[in-house]
Amino acid sequence: MSSLRKIILVALGVWCLLLMVASWSTLWERDESRYGTAALEMSHSGNWLYPTFNHELRAFQPVMVYWLMSAGIRILGENAIAVRLASTLAMAIVCVLVGVLAAEFTRAGPLAAGLIGTTPMMLIIGGAATTDATLLLFTLLAQATFVHAWLHGPKKWHVPVMGLAIGLATLTKGPVGLAVPVLSIATILVLARGRSACGPFAAKLAMASLIGFLIFLAWGLPANSATDGDYWRIAIAERLPKRLFTAMEGHGGQGLIPFLAHLPFYPLVLAVGFLPWTLYLVLVPGTFSAAHPVNRGSEWARSPQGFKIILLGMTLPTVILMTLIVSKLPHYMAAVFPWLAILVAHSVRVSAEPHFQQRSQTRLKWAFLLTGVPVSLIAVALILVPKYFPILKGFQSPAMLIGGFLLVWLGVMAVLLKKARLQTILWTHMGLMVVWVLISAALLFPILENLVKPAQQLAMAVRPSLSPGTQVATLGWKEPGMHFYLGAPRISYFDDASGFEQWAAVPGPKLLIRKEPNESPIPAGFRLLETREGINPIHGDLLTLAAYSRE
Repeated sequence: MSSLRKIILVALGVWCLLLMVASWSTLWERDESRYGTAALEMSHSGNWLYPTFNHELRAFQPVMVYWLMSAGIRILGENAIAVRLASTLAMAIVCVLVGVLAAEFTRAGPLAAGLIGTTPMMLIIGGAATTDATLLLFTLLAQATFVHAWLHGPKKWHVPVMGLAIGLATLTKGPVGLAVPVLSIATILVLARGRSACGPFAAKLAMASLIGFLIFLAWGLPANSATDGDYWRIAIAERLPKRLFTAMEGHGGQGLIPFLAHLPFYPLVLAVGFLPWTLYLVLVPGTFSAAHPVNRGSEWARSPQGFKIILLGMTLPTVILMTLIVSKLPHYMAAVFPWLAILVAHSVRVSAEPHFQQRSQTRLKWAFLLTGVPVSLIAVALILVPKYFPILKGFQSPAMLIGGFLLVWLGVMAVLLKKARLQTILWTHMGLMVVWVLISAALLFPILENLVKPAQQLAMAVRPSLSPGTQVATLGWKEPGMHFYLGAPRISYFDDASGFEQWAAVPGPKLLIRKEPNESPIPAGFRLLETREGINPIHGDLLTLAAYSRE
């Protein structure tokens, strides 16, 4: 079977895994709920020019992800998997691109595709109704197009494809969709000066960037005009400086000392988010030692020196850029993970050669030994701790099964490390990772659904009783989690009884959702429909919500 077919099969397997896991839970709070609701409102209204949330302009990101989610709703209906469909498909295509890129430098394309598809960070964003997987796809497509031109020589299709990818990335996330691919490619051209002819590539990058920016303007100018200038005022003039220079929503540290304290944040994100494949980075030293002659042109680009420059260019600018931005979130490192997967696949492939095998096996054994001790302690804690803490009683059976599986996992890896080849170890490890994901999701998602999603559970329970035109309000509580599951009606928020009483006095069918206990009396004509209890995932406190209706 050809390498490309294997890569595609691996990508299809990752897609099936993501679809399966994504269908096992409702939307999580805040970001997923906001994106999903905005897409649902777009699908209902037919306004494809700009998104809204709670029927008011949502100018935080451009429109691409809402188009894709709305298409999913048209295909699959109003459910979580519909608005997550674009992310799952984007991540599957990312696996193909990573495999093809890895195949350019080593015969480990399927291995790299499997690595990126089973990386925890990629599994999270690949199954979430957010912009991250889509942005990663378009960013990586622009980078992959450049790498193809770098290795095979410029072709007529390179500039338009790269420009389209940059344009779609910018339509997905705004300036960062332009900055990440352009900075990464420009860094490669700077690092390669004097060793490869960079002038033509710099000109093509400029042309592609212009095409991408024009694609963005083709939507941005009409959308801004339709919102009387509010879209760009909110997204560019207000929100972008806040994201750059302030720790929005507590994501980062404000001031010099907190900023410096957060400098290790992204290295930690890369180390933890890439687990367990972070362990295989111990194989990297020495795998570039068999250097080819340094020639000019594509032959030099394929050499270890050229490969290292590509890896540096595709990773360091993103790390530096996101580190300088005050607001910090783990998914800001998403563009780095594909290149880490390619690096690990390359290192495993080279380390499997006879003159590397023994040394690499020893390094890997030490890496697993050092991590096996804390993982064993975690496994034992999962098995024992819930048994002695009544508050964790609901997690006792899942925790014991997951802890037991971790111990089995360690045992299997210990046996493999003694006798198996490195690629066999890695493929088996990926299989264990898939089983881990399926077991964890199957056991934990049902518990978490009832525990941390009282708003969504309440919305799903009361929606069938709503009549057309029902006015909805909340009292003493404001979270986006239930918008999507109520069918995206306009919701009025009230913090006190004064405005709420005026709303309740207006005739017509109404639905009231309020946080209990509440000092405000229930207005005449309202009857209790449903109540739900759980934990507020934002504040961590206990939450009781009650729904009242009036015909």
